[in-house]
Amino acid sequence: MPRDEGGLLGDLPRERPGTRSPKRSARPARPVEPAEPAPATPTAGELATEPLRLAVGAAEAVLGIASRATGELIRRLPRL
Repeated sequence: MPRDEGGLLGDLPRERPGTRSPKRSARPARPVEPAEPAPATPTAGELATEPLRLAVGAAEAVLGIASRATGELIRRLPRL
């Protein structure tokens, strides 16, 4: 098969898959970034607000579902 054939296989790469091109080997390696420090221990106030935050999130979800259900029921009622 000639190398300059521009037919069906003309757009495929000439090298085998998985081999790096010479252009890539000239690039320098990435610098290693330092690891982030461990987060500080939470204070008592932050620990106390987490359950409240979860409760508020659950209440919002329940109210959203109730609102949708009520809207759907009102939509289906016959008009007077």
